[in-house]
Amino acid sequence: MKATALFGCLYSSLFTLNLPRQVPTRLPVRYTRHMSDGIDPELEYYRAIEDLFAALRGVHHVISPKDFQLLREWWRDEVPLAAVRAGITEVFARQRERDDVDPVVSLSYCRHAVRKQAKKMAEMHVGATDETSPPPDPGPSLETLAADLNAVAARSRPEKPRIADAIANIADAVEKASELPISALEEHLFALESALLANCLEALDETSRESLEDRARREARATAATEEARERTFRALRDRMLREDLGLPRLELDG
Repeated sequence: MKATALFGCLYSSLFTLNLPRQVPTRLPVRYTRHMSDGIDPELEYYRAIEDLFAALRGVHHVISPKDFQLLREWWRDEVPLAAVRAGITEVFARQRERDDVDPVVSLSYCRHAVRKQAKKMAEMHVGATDETSPPPDPGPSLETLAADLNAVAARSRPEKPRIADAIANIADAVEKASELPISALEEHLFALESALLANCLEALDETSRESLEDRARREARATAATEEARERTFRALRDRMLREDLGLPRLELDG
């Protein structure tokens, strides 16, 4: 089911369930800045979160009733979309750092990280003054990164369509990251890069993935003394080889 149809169904269920919509009478600028005229900003808020979550998982994701209630809670509490994006990507990055085999299958896994990011952004806003110099605009750098990723996706698509889709999804998330505070952007890009590598690895065919991991393990055994060090080295080598094989850029801001 397409995201539009899915959210249309869930959106209409607000009234079927006799639940109040609780839309703020004056919508914050942060929710409407990139939205087209005529599109309900609440629905667009939900879509943006669902699209990011699916991109980071690397698979299509259907919002559960429990997750939909969490989305409504974030909207009702006016949690900035930037905080939701930062919290979700943080959870996926931590999962990969721990090499956790259990997938993040629900937005509820991200509840605490989202609240933490929202609190951090609120504190930054309170601490800002009119005399504070405006931070540099990351927009051009993010657009360049997204363009580089889309170029790799286009080259990969004829022979590796699943990998192309994984790269294009992350490219879209990179371009939309301009709404994050500059202080949170580096961490967000690190998380997106982690998701990019994980999703591309998963999208490889079995033969290519096994060949890549065999190369990384052989080199790790030759350079690391302990089992723990070999495993760390293996993961780093695997990521480096995958990045080189696919021609993936590092997700870093200029300067």
